[in-house]
Amino acid sequence: MAAPTTVSTSDIARIADVGRATVTNWRRRHSDFPAPTGGTESRPTFTLEDVEGWLAEHGRLPQFTEQQRLWRELLREAEGSGLTEAMARAALFLAFLEHEGHTSRETRYVHYAEGPGVDAEGLSVGMLDEIGRALQDMPEPVALLRSASLTRELAAAATRQTPDEVLSDLLDRYAKESRWRRPGTPAAVAHFMATLAKAASPDDALSAVLDPACGTGDLLEAARIQGATQLDGQDRELHLAQLAASRLSLRLGGKGHCSVDAEDALARSRHTGGEFDAVLCNPPYNERDWGADELAYDSRWEYGLPSRSESELAWLQHCLSRVRPGGVVVMLLPPSVASRSSGRRIRAALVRHGALRAVLALPAGAAPPAHIGLHLWVLRRPGGGNGAEASHVLFMNCKSLPDMNSRGGRPSVTYRELLTAPEKCPAMPGVYRAVPITDLLDDTVDLTPAPRLAGERDLPPVADLRRTLSGRRDSLGSVLSQASALAPSDDWGVSRTGGPWTMAPLADLIRTGALTLLRAKAKGGSGDSDGDDPVLTAADVNEGRSPSGRGPAGDEDAVRIKVGDVIIPGTLLSADRTAARVADDTDAGALLGRNLHLLRPDEARLDPWFLAGFLADPANVQRASQGTSIVRVDPRRLQVPLLPLEEQQTYGAAFRRLHTFTTALRRAALQGEETAGKLRAALTAGALRPPPPA
Repeated sequence: MAAPTTVSTSDIARIADVGRATVTNWRRRHSDFPAPTGGTESRPTFTLEDVEGWLAEHGRLPQFTEQQRLWRELLREAEGSGLTEAMARAALFLAFLEHEGHTSRETRYVHYAEGPGVDAEGLSVGMLDEIGRALQDMPEPVALLRSASLTRELAAAATRQTPDEVLSDLLDRYAKESRWRRPGTPAAVAHFMATLAKAASPDDALSAVLDPACGTGDLLEAARIQGATQLDGQDRELHLAQLAASRLSLRLGGKGHCSVDAEDALARSRHTGGEFDAVLCNPPYNERDWGADELAYDSRWEYGLPSRSESELAWLQHCLSRVRPGGVVVMLLPPSVASRSSGRRIRAALVRHGALRAVLALPAGAAPPAHIGLHLWVLRRPGGGNGAEASHVLFMNCKSLPDMNSRGGRPSVTYRELLTAPEKCPAMPGVYRAVPITDLLDDTVDLTPAPRLAGERDLPPVADLRRTLSGRRDSLGSVLSQASALAPSDDWGVSRTGGPWTMAPLADLIRTGALTLLRAKAKGGSGDSDGDDPVLTAADVNEGRSPSGRGPAGDEDAVRIKVGDVIIPGTLLSADRTAARVADDTDAGALLGRNLHLLRPDEARLDPWFLAGFLADPANVQRASQGTSIVRVDPRRLQVPLLPLEEQQTYGAAFRRLHTFTTALRRAALQGEETAGKLRAALTAGALRPPPPA
């Protein structure tokens, strides 16, 4: 018989959603509070069942959602083994259910969720054999869930959602709970790395991809989204490898191959050289005991033997050795790798042989550790006859994480052009610049982007500069006047209702036909192809700009935007950074981009601007969202007030006026920054002289 689950005072505080001081107060004031069953006098532990009974009896036990109840069961499973191992077991079970689901999905789920006499021992009988037959590529040894209640909760959740969605929710919580562990790669950064890998490939191929330090599989999942069908990973932690394997198995759904091994890739690589189209890697940083002595004569050190302090350059050369000639490597590295004196010779060899193609500086906070701006290195293995050898290295400053569908900062320049022929792309001061490799081979071989982007400024003649600044000043004055005229006046009255709204979820409006919900098809809507049709991207919605992506013309499955459609992002960086866009003539006819929800109201029953105004409310979005690092919005759970159409239109007109007001302010701020920047550059370059002080 399993020992009862115990909890500390901190655990009780989390369960009851109170502070630790409150729990201490309960123990002092209530004589019937459960007595400690273990621990020490200063750190007592209590039986969870007794604590929950006391909380329920005193009306202090919160009502848990299904997701919260599932997570609590997982935490119980983690006692004695650790959260990562419990996550791996849960993911394995979900992958097994999905594999079985192609024949009798509901029956299998109900069997494991509600079967008579289900217990941990009963489930173990024969199940390892079943899993072995179903999931042959799973890193071994595998282990079963020990908790029958967790098994039931997981299987029940898989009847409400897909197993993949259940695991995604658990991974979001896991990322928050395991902050102290080796961090994963944020979804936006992982997607950017996969996009760069595809853009840098000479034949646009991204079929077979490896991550030799895959963790939970973030980078391999990003590669799958970019079209990769052979996903190979390796991680030194068994349970992380199992978690990644289960996750990728669920995502692939049988449409590709996935293999993840539990080994240290530097010490015991399971892959031979030249197998892969690309390698994506976020390796461990600052490891001194990576095997420098044992691997001193390894054939992978083609560009030089890494010193004990250069573990990142060991990982980099390992990755280069695993791609085919012409294959691409994209790595997320700390900025010190670009300038440490101990790595100078290896950096020089990478540049001299044309292996290094680009170094991109990410803003601080884009990926852990949040206080450091990390670098992305893009490399290509020389040889293979695929394209000309590199003569330049691209340096880029990503002031914000670049939009995957943007054109590298200019509509006329794509990431593919920047990465395959940077010398042909005119430099954008402060943003990107191609530097000849001969200019990099100095005494330090410092590959930090910032110094390479601080080149000479290209200022126009003084007369042209004065005319430009005069025009900007006039334009700025016009925009400020427009914003001032649109500012809210004093005639906004007090609401007649004087109380809370009567709200309706969008699910009800969709069910009654007042609203239609549409999304882009999974294979389309990326906005990064070379087609003829404009695509509205998630970045366009967030930044309030016109459709910037391109998509294939004549796609019958594509969703085309109509005037009056309301468009909201499917994911957000945080619940308070909301956006809702009412489509106008500029958007009409454009394709709906990936990761966007389109809501098409019946305008005889719903006003579009009224709908958009309430959908952009952060409190509304927070109630309808889930996730931590990336917030996913469920549009069906968003709510709007039930109001007559005439009153909706009154509110809609106010929301539209506020939208125009904020748009004018945004334009004024942008033009003001540009004007000040031009003046500052002209003053520091000596092109203009300041007026005398007033």
